[in-house]
Amino acid sequence: MTNSKKQIKELVFFLLYIAGFVFLCSRLVVHQPAYIFWDTMLCPPDEADRYLIPRFIFAHGRLPFGWEDEVGISGYGGSYAYLPGLSYIFMSVAIRFAGFFTELETRYIFAARMVNLIMGVVSATFVWALAKRLFKDRPAAKLLPVMFMYLPQMIFIFSYVNLDACGILSIVIMSYFMLAMGQDGVNFKNSAGFAVGAVFCLLSYYNCYAFFPGSVMYFIYLFIEKKDGKLRLKFKEMMKYGCFILLICFIGAGWWFIRSAAINNGDFLGLASLKAQQLKDRARVGLVIEPAPRDKGVGFFEFLATPGLFFWLFISFVADYGATILHTTKPYYLVYAAVFAAGIAALIAVYVYRALRSRKDRAADGNKPADADATAQESADAAEPAQKPAGMSLPYGLMLICGIIFNFGLWMFYAYAMDFQRQGRYVLPSALAFFIFICCGYDRIELPGKFRALKTPLIFGIAALLILLCLYFIFGIALPAYSDFTLLS
Repeated sequence: MTNSKKQIKELVFFLLYIAGFVFLCSRLVVHQPAYIFWDTMLCPPDEADRYLIPRFIFAHGRLPFGWEDEVGISGYGGSYAYLPGLSYIFMSVAIRFAGFFTELETRYIFAARMVNLIMGVVSATFVWALAKRLFKDRPAAKLLPVMFMYLPQMIFIFSYVNLDACGILSIVIMSYFMLAMGQDGVNFKNSAGFAVGAVFCLLSYYNCYAFFPGSVMYFIYLFIEKKDGKLRLKFKEMMKYGCFILLICFIGAGWWFIRSAAINNGDFLGLASLKAQQLKDRARVGLVIEPAPRDKGVGFFEFLATPGLFFWLFISFVADYGATILHTTKPYYLVYAAVFAAGIAALIAVYVYRALRSRKDRAADGNKPADADATAQESADAAEPAQKPAGMSLPYGLMLICGIIFNFGLWMFYAYAMDFQRQGRYVLPSALAFFIFICCGYDRIELPGKFRALKTPLIFGIAALLILLCLYFIFGIALPAYSDFTLLS
């Protein structure tokens, strides 16, 4: 196949991939109910209270402080306005644009939701590019974007008013540019790209901050070189690009934390102010919230043994719409579990096999006579089938693992010490890293003998299966449930 035909084929795949995501996500944007149907749990979680913020910005032309009644969380107390929310600013602009054509509140909701859909398209584009860098032209380069963007819960996240979409987008952007730094070298282009992703992250969900520790360590690693048999840190060069990134972050996100500290008596994160407002609002209405497990005297390991904790976490990680009430049968989720487990098992098997083979080769070299024919050995090595280049470096993989660990750690701390939540969206920031490892497993595994030719159809078959599972959930489960509450009525 010529390069031009190959490029056309690649473009067609990409456009179909993007078009499919837009079609599916837009169905949810226009059909799933909103706060107007206050008596149904099919409404997306917390959307009613989050939508108040872009609506306030549209109406008043300024950011809310958090204590205004217009942006208060009904019953529960407090307001999301105390926390960073770059998405809300974009949504207020979209609402203002929609206001030129209509005054229908449902159309304002559509406009706000469309901001997250657009963030989904940008995320899909970066995931596609990241997969190309990891897997080149191999089938896993198609499997990763499909596994990530066509996860039913991921499409859901990009279809309603929330900050999760902005957080997911930020992690995708940062992961891409960190990979680019490792492959192409650290330069101002890659540093600026990472910094933009970091700004989005800083002004989204705090649980997405879990990506920062690993990325900082990986960034430092990129400036370590071996010279004269010693490791040396290129400190001046690291500071040049590091300060450049920090400058962009300060300009893009620092204003929010300065503002928050100024209006909340030094509380630059807004967490203490939010808590105080919640207690005040709850006392006024007489609402009593169930204490977190730690406050009830439950031990941490006892908390981890809570029946159904990780089961429902996985369910809502894969597909659980509405206020975590719209899911399907167990076999559906078992298929996802099998696909994920097989990829991880394949990756572990490859590493174990290579480690054992390396040990065996070292033992053989130790027993070899000193005057062995080196030329013959090189010929024997050349006869071995060439191994595929690794999809990612070990340091990059460790960065991803660090993000997963910190993200799960933040979720466990939050659920144990603050608010018991089993929602998979709290660990969705780990999805990209998790799926990269799964796809690496499928990419690196070698089938024996005559089955080797089945590897490519197998990987494409898994991608097709994931698309079919997504279609089934959206058209077979979600949209029929929304039929009586669609905002198009």
